[in-house]
Amino acid sequence: MYVGKKTVFMKQILLYIFFIGCIGTLNAQDLEYGVELDTNYMLIGDQQHLTFKVKSAPGIKILFPQLKDTVVQGVEIISGPIRDSVPENDGRWLYKEKYVITVFDTGLYVIPPMPITIESKEFNNLLRTDPVGFAVNTYEVDPQKGNYDIVLPYATPWTFSEALPYILWCLLGVAVVLALWFLWRRYKKHKPLFSPQKEEIPPYILAIQSLDSIKEEKLWLADREKEYYTRLTDTVRAYLDGEFGISAMEQTSTEIFKAMQECAKINSEECNKITDLLTIADYVKFAKFTPLQDESVRYLNSAYDFVNTTHQRLQAEKIEQEKKEAEKRKLHELGEKEMINVTEVNNREMK
Repeated sequence: MYVGKKTVFMKQILLYIFFIGCIGTLNAQDLEYGVELDTNYMLIGDQQHLTFKVKSAPGIKILFPQLKDTVVQGVEIISGPIRDSVPENDGRWLYKEKYVITVFDTGLYVIPPMPITIESKEFNNLLRTDPVGFAVNTYEVDPQKGNYDIVLPYATPWTFSEALPYILWCLLGVAVVLALWFLWRRYKKHKPLFSPQKEEIPPYILAIQSLDSIKEEKLWLADREKEYYTRLTDTVRAYLDGEFGISAMEQTSTEIFKAMQECAKINSEECNKITDLLTIADYVKFAKFTPLQDESVRYLNSAYDFVNTTHQRLQAEKIEQEKKEAEKRKLHELGEKEMINVTEVNNREMK
């Protein structure tokens, strides 16, 4: 008996919905408008379209209802609106605005009258659609099987932007593993974990190598005096920078003269040699002066003499300083030993 009453009730609901849906369209002279649903009966969680329609002559402005999250309480908007227009055979246009809706609870839902504004040169009307309703039912649950998902989730494909962070993390992990493996191999072979720095070549060696190269090429015999004196002075400038700390590469000849005079490690005779070399080089480079070949050879020998003389003197001073420091350390160690011996003797006497 209970089942029969429930069936009759559902039929009444469906009949009411059908009646409302049938009156959802109204003709008004050359204008038709209304609202419709895909179906008047749906299950919870399903989706259907709510469509507003207006059929009118061209040149009329139509403003459909502006819905956002919900149509009425319980009826949620999934997407939309999507607007479309189609020409009819009678010369009018059919305008549509469509939403996708869903419901997550059972019951009878009625879409109330919705405003549609029609604007033209002749009139400006606010129309309202007829109400339209639909019923929402639920699934029958088998007590033996229990609850289960209505629809399984879709397995959407991954995009490259979604997979990129995971790819980068994997590459980073591989790089860390390879680096640890490389360091472990070097450690097992008793090799330094990191490549040793290249040994710096002393300024003296660089200067002699450069002068030997200049001497071998003999540029002064090939009418290449400017290139010859440029390389010769650059060699001397680099040596002054590396051996004496004079920033000769960035200084003018006058500034170099002054810096050499203030340097205690360069005597006046050596300073005069380099002064003559830099002066004649400036004449060649800037005044297009051409020295004799014998003069060019003499300036090369002056550069050799300056580099060798200053280096030997600096090396002798370095050796002498090391000897003095070694003697100081030796005297210091002897003094400590004597103090220890004196302390031991005093301790014995006290005992």
